[in-house]
Amino acid sequence: GDGTVGITKPAAPGMNIIYRGDDVYPGKPVLKRGKVLSARHIGALAAMGMCEVPVYERIRVGIISTGDELVEVEKTPAAGQIRDVNTAMLAALCREMGCDTVEYGIVRDEEKLIGSMLDRALNECHMVLMSGGSSVGEKDAACRIMAARGEILFHGIAMKPGKPTILCKSGKKPVIGLPGHPGAAFLVSRLLLPQLLCSIGGRKVRRYPVQARLAEPVSANHGRAQCTAVKLMDNGENVVAVPARGQSGLITNLAYSDGFFCIPRDTEGAAAGETVQVYLYDN
Repeated sequence: GDGTVGITKPAAPGMNIIYRGDDVYPGKPVLKRGKVLSARHIGALAAMGMCEVPVYERIRVGIISTGDELVEVEKTPAAGQIRDVNTAMLAALCREMGCDTVEYGIVRDEEKLIGSMLDRALNECHMVLMSGGSSVGEKDAACRIMAARGEILFHGIAMKPGKPTILCKSGKKPVIGLPGHPGAAFLVSRLLLPQLLCSIGGRKVRRYPVQARLAEPVSANHGRAQCTAVKLMDNGENVVAVPARGQSGLITNLAYSDGFFCIPRDTEGAAAGETVQVYLYDN
């Protein structure tokens, strides 16, 4: 009451004070073009009183599965039939990458039917994934169908699994012809889709690989880059990558794996204990 102030502990100049311009000031970029908006970005916009910002339209991906041998997931396959794994799997993968999807279901191995469905998908979507029919057999007509609607950029890549992959440009819209085998379709999509989707959506691809030591040797001597799925484990000293063995037609091995690593073409595999760069599926 006599006008004196009691100091109980030291205080530095400016302590507990936020000055104008400490957080945001004229000319400071807060969010750059191409940023995918998350909760922390929305918070920054709210602090500045910005209720609306220009954004890209969510990319819409059409998904078509082709093959006389395919049946819907809820059905029991008869002799010579398999369930349509790729539609559900690819749709989920695209949604994980921030896209909307349109699933067109199963189309039989008839060029007119496939062509008609592809025309519909190109009209309704920004991009199309079509699995099956990308090889060179008599019924594998995907390349002919795509060539009639655009420019084939490549048919076949030096990669295992995924050699028969096709990339077509129809107008400004990409069409990817994927192998019918689910494992191959997944790995090819995981490699190609991020770059394509980011190009369409104004984003940049960022991959953060994890270094891990191989638990066992992996052979590769067929002149193609080889992608191998792995399960990551911690042995107390290192992160260990355990290869998920299996052919490209198998899918359950992928379900148990965390990511994949690539062996360059014309390389005689990778030895046990070798350090590899593992790309996580959820990265």
